[in-house]
Amino acid sequence: MKFRTFQFHLEQGIRGLLKNGIMSLASIGIVGACIFIVIISLCVAFNIDSILQQIENNIGIEIFFGNEPTEEQIAGLEEDIKQQPHVVEVTYNSYDDALDRAKEKLNMESLESLRDDNPLPRSFYISLDSIKAQKSFIEYLEGLQISFEQKFLAEKQAADEQAAKEAAQEAEKEAATQTTEAVQAETAAEGATAAVQADISVEKASEQVQEVTTQDVNAGLSIGDSGYTFRGIEKIMHAQGATSTLAALDTVVRIVSLILVILLCVVSVGIIMNTIKLTVFIRKNEISIMKYVGATDWFIRWPFIIEGLLIGIIGAALPCIISWYSYDKMVDVIYDKAPIVKTLFRFVAGGDIFAAVVPICLLIGAMLGVLGSANAIRKYLNV
Repeated sequence: MKFRTFQFHLEQGIRGLLKNGIMSLASIGIVGACIFIVIISLCVAFNIDSILQQIENNIGIEIFFGNEPTEEQIAGLEEDIKQQPHVVEVTYNSYDDALDRAKEKLNMESLESLRDDNPLPRSFYISLDSIKAQKSFIEYLEGLQISFEQKFLAEKQAADEQAAKEAAQEAEKEAATQTTEAVQAETAAEGATAAVQADISVEKASEQVQEVTTQDVNAGLSIGDSGYTFRGIEKIMHAQGATSTLAALDTVVRIVSLILVILLCVVSVGIIMNTIKLTVFIRKNEISIMKYVGATDWFIRWPFIIEGLLIGIIGAALPCIISWYSYDKMVDVIYDKAPIVKTLFRFVAGGDIFAAVVPICLLIGAMLGVLGSANAIRKYLNV
């Protein structure tokens, strides 16, 4: 297309836009409403995704251990967790690491006095590659908590029973030694006393085994029962409640926004079609003459397509400008009125959002305008 021809089509498109002032404004308003819904939806989606990512980065998933599991048992558990899908990193925090973190977060050097008698637990800090995988991974950890408890208690009971047996054997050896010494001394009274002491030692060893067994029952509760106190993995800390709520909100906003955008798009195309049809109706005699003298369909179409394109672009540009300015102001007001929000999470900067939003909205507006104008003129070309 030559520049002179394009200039002619552009002038005709602008002239048609100005002639139908009220209808053009109505079309621009409907397109603007549609684009405004798109902008709100994208802004909410951007910020929810950002907040979810911040929650994942700042909180993650942390599991705390009791004092009884050995370092070897914890190391084996670490290898099992690292093999799970979506696990990016597992960081082990020892007693000293936990104390150092507490000192740093609370800014209290006085906590150093607890170094020799540290009450803070050991833990794993687990990072995932997607916050959407958090729910299934937490379910895995809850099952792992029970299985690790069973394995840990079985190993502990076996070790305690072995220790008790060894203690009983030592007591029997000691009693036998005392009996031998009594015989060698040929003192029946001393031999009888040694035998009694041997019986007492064996009874004590048996009591130790019975005591270990009673302690492992955990007050008569089974592993996983309500009120059961875990001694392996004591606690699993996560933000699943908050992330689930935000993810659900994100889904609802997107679905509602999509429905509204579709409805408004249909209305926009309809009004743009009526606007262009009005222009076409006014110029129908001119179009007929142009057809008779040999003008091509595209030569006739272009002014109306440009008119629809201008309606769509103007209708998209105005809400983009207003929304960008309003978004930055609204974020500043929220930070001023509720400073705690700024400490919990940060909204996405307006420039970062609208660098992606503006091209999308202009494209949607242009498509609506072209679609409406192309459909409006079709039947008038059949002369």
